[in-house]
Amino acid sequence: MENFPTVHWPYLAAALVMLWFPRQWLRAGRLTGKRRRERETMERFQQDGGNDPDDKSVRLKRELKNPRNYIDFFRGLAGSLALWHFSFTIELEQRDLFHTICGLISLVAIIIQTTRWRERVTFFAAIFFLPGLSMGISDPFVLGNHFSASMAFLLVCAFNPVIPTPRMFMTVYGLLLLPFDWLLGGDFQLAWINSLLALLPPLFSLMAKRPMVIFTRKRHLGW
Repeated sequence: MENFPTVHWPYLAAALVMLWFPRQWLRAGRLTGKRRRERETMERFQQDGGNDPDDKSVRLKRELKNPRNYIDFFRGLAGSLALWHFSFTIELEQRDLFHTICGLISLVAIIIQTTRWRERVTFFAAIFFLPGLSMGISDPFVLGNHFSASMAFLLVCAFNPVIPTPRMFMTVYGLLLLPFDWLLGGDFQLAWINSLLALLPPLFSLMAKRPMVIFTRKRHLGW
């Protein structure tokens, strides 16, 4: 169609693979079929030794030691850059349609990465994937929001000791994105898109009356 952006299919396919690939498939054995005596448990009360068992805050020190979090961050960033910068060629009058298409693709990615269905729905706090995604959101007519998203993530990490839950962690990050993107990125529409995408997972969690959680894998020791 004449008013539709030009699609570069190889870049779009690469973006979809990186953004829509579920995190739990990164588990060794999920793709290879090997049976491992491991289990995945909800990280809600366990602490790294002697802390308050009612403390449910994000354990950044532990999360930074998890290699899958770095994979999450870089595939979120690379997939977002491929989507917003290389998958489409647009004219100025196609900008709103471009934002809608990329925004919907990003929304599907966020739902896949933060929602799990087993016996009941569980919301995962994708505290590395979402910042990576946010840093890539921009369009050819804007210099980019990479720096502003980085600043928002660093600031919420600095606030983390006083943030009580993963849902609040993601909420604070989403709220910080709006002023940072608007002031440093310079595009009001993109700032709203970026902030709204980050705020939707905690909003869904609140509406479903289910907490956002951090998952951890442990070896099954038979107890």
